[in-house]
Amino acid sequence: VREAVVSTQSTGSKTEKGTLTDFNSLAVDPATFLLIVGAIMFWIGFFGWVGALRENVRFLMVFGTSLIILFLAEAAVAILAFVMKEKVKGVVEEHMYTSITSYRDDSDLRDAVNVAQRTFQCCGVKSFTDWQDNAYFKCCNEGIESCGVPYSCCNISLQVNLFCGVNIMDYDKDKFCNNNNNQTFVPSSNLKEGYGGGKHIYEEGCLDTMESWFNKNLYYVGGAALSVAIVQIVGVWLSQSLIQKIKIASVGGYFK
Repeated sequence: VREAVVSTQSTGSKTEKGTLTDFNSLAVDPATFLLIVGAIMFWIGFFGWVGALRENVRFLMVFGTSLIILFLAEAAVAILAFVMKEKVKGVVEEHMYTSITSYRDDSDLRDAVNVAQRTFQCCGVKSFTDWQDNAYFKCCNEGIESCGVPYSCCNISLQVNLFCGVNIMDYDKDKFCNNNNNQTFVPSSNLKEGYGGGKHIYEEGCLDTMESWFNKNLYYVGGAALSVAIVQIVGVWLSQSLIQKIKIASVGGYFK
């Protein structure tokens, strides 16, 4: 049931948002990720549940085989991520920049970015100035969010102020804005007085912050991954054990 709920909610989200037109949008879309995970969970859970309930050998074989394939895929991804660490970091960085530019275009993506920035107390990819890549936050805009950052970048622990990150940069328009408001990058040194030092907004980027968190909690992450692997291996063993017992019973034998 849980797997079906995840898949159904994700499908509804995808239907409301429409069809994605490129791979980059597909890769950073949380609804797509949940849809894929929900579909895999439903597939494996359905065959395991029906196979055990009806004592169906074929269903149990599909269940066990699916778990083995999933386990091998997870192991392959983990090994590749470890061996090609810098490549993986580059891919993650690219999609993080894509998330910034698409921040206002996708409500699910926007929520995911806000949760990540508030959880890890970071802003942007490498620095809070990365938000200038977004059309709404770039400094030469005339909008209310011009030269600002999302509220999730603000260092506030109680009530959320949606406009706490607005107009945080002090810059000379004649120097940084020209050619019909085409922006020249405004450096972090132009942060207004009283906004720096992490007192008002988080200045450190999320890429390094998340990498640092991962390295500090490597044993916990490894332990969680090992626990999942053990559950999958036990699932394969139980399915094979039940298959053998069903086969013995089908030929008139008995088992304890």
